[in-house]
Amino acid sequence: MSSASALAAAPATPAATMQKAVVDWVVQTQSVPAESVVLAPMDPRLQVKACANPLSMDLPFASPDTIRVRCAQPMWQLFVRVSVSGRAATAATAKAEPAPVEKRQVLVAAVPLQRGMTLTPAHVRLAEVDTSGVPVNVLEQVSQVLHAEVVRDVRPDTPLRSQDIRPTILVKRGQMVLMSIGQAQGFQISARVEAQQDGRYGEQIKLKNRDSGRMLTGLVKGPNQVQGL
Repeated sequence: MSSASALAAAPATPAATMQKAVVDWVVQTQSVPAESVVLAPMDPRLQVKACANPLSMDLPFASPDTIRVRCAQPMWQLFVRVSVSGRAATAATAKAEPAPVEKRQVLVAAVPLQRGMTLTPAHVRLAEVDTSGVPVNVLEQVSQVLHAEVVRDVRPDTPLRSQDIRPTILVKRGQMVLMSIGQAQGFQISARVEAQQDGRYGEQIKLKNRDSGRMLTGLVKGPNQVQGL
């Protein structure tokens, strides 16, 4: 016989009345069937006095397994241990179910990358990874590694971060480079000029026209290639 059924058949002693009130309160507050509520055996030495007013119940602790029962007239309080069959199993099942995994497409090393290596699209690939393991400042496009070099060794399948690479030196001081002026789709002229400093992709560097001696400024666009400003 379940605890709830036993309480229903028991004489209406103050202890039985209190226990039935506890079961009813658990059923109402925790939305469980009465037959699933089991009360721990009471100490036979404990004398429960009849309460002139409705009993008041609450959960004084974080766990729902200990219920405090209080009476205002006469004033007394008791702590009753309660278990609900199936609640632990449900909680365990919910805990065992993995949370949905969110994926994100990032750039990872396709081969072992060594410090100082100039990257090409063949050195990287896009991969779906768990967002919880994505580092800060991760790269997401192949174009982000063009004209870049690795500043540390990177193992295959490791997401690449912005701090793992830097623009590579495409123009070296003293070299003759091709400077273009104008738009590629329209009017454009080109000239050979001397680089006055090293330059990485996207940097502005000083240039010199050897024929006229004129100093110029250009934007590094590729290996030994600059765009005139």
